[in-house]
Amino acid sequence: MNLDIQSIFRLISAGKLEGVRQLLEKSPWLVQIPNTDPDAWQERCPLHAAAKHGHLEIVKVLVERGAEVYCNPLATYPPVIIAAWNKHQPVVDYFLHEIPEKAAGTNNLGVTIHLAARQGWADIVRKHIAADPLAVHQRGLLGDTPLHWPAHNGFLEIVELLLDAGADIEADEIGCYGGKPLHWASEHEPAAVELLLRRGADVNARNVKSDSEFLGVTPLIMNATQRDDCNQVTELLLHAGADINSRDARGKTARDYAEERGHRRVADVLRQHGAQQVTT
Repeated sequence: MNLDIQSIFRLISAGKLEGVRQLLEKSPWLVQIPNTDPDAWQERCPLHAAAKHGHLEIVKVLVERGAEVYCNPLATYPPVIIAAWNKHQPVVDYFLHEIPEKAAGTNNLGVTIHLAARQGWADIVRKHIAADPLAVHQRGLLGDTPLHWPAHNGFLEIVELLLDAGADIEADEIGCYGGKPLHWASEHEPAAVELLLRRGADVNARNVKSDSEFLGVTPLIMNATQRDDCNQVTELLLHAGADINSRDARGKTARDYAEERGHRRVADVLRQHGAQQVTT
């Protein structure tokens, strides 16, 4: 008999608790079946799907039946993060407070340090550091360190925690676009930029990832490329000594990017400070 393996995902999506129970009774191996829909990246396995849709009782049934609570975060994001992104706090609380020990590789805290830092969960970050001081050097899905995402998202308490614990302020993200924490913060987080500069970040650091479209970009150029058009960051970087006419690997300056992309606030600040425009 042919079994439609997608049926479990349809039942979960619809919140059919008893249907899920009955299906697992007949075919227990479905508890960890991969989703064949390539577009359903937040529903990689049944537990991901239940977390995404906020069906706590189905989540519990899947866990009881042996679902892997914390899948390899280098392959996808774990269910607890999927639940958080979809604003299902009861599901998040279940993973973090009721079964954290089931999340392999997380120091029995339910989530790794770099994802806790990304979400702004300072207490969990603090516990990771206490359990394993070297956790500040772990790498995430994008080759990022725990410092990259809180810098990008403006979680200042976590940035301070990580730096105080020895996190490398000049660490490069190595798996996607590249860049240091200051590059990430320079997109749109003035307070994080100010903090990183105060703690010694190099204002003229370069993105060194050779296959990145951002190769050679400085924090100022990164700021100019972003649609956030955050001129507060522009001012902070210039005040800290950013080279206003620095060029990236394509030979473009911050003003070039700001002008061509219509980022008027950043472009105005750069012009006021005498920035050159190389391309027209």
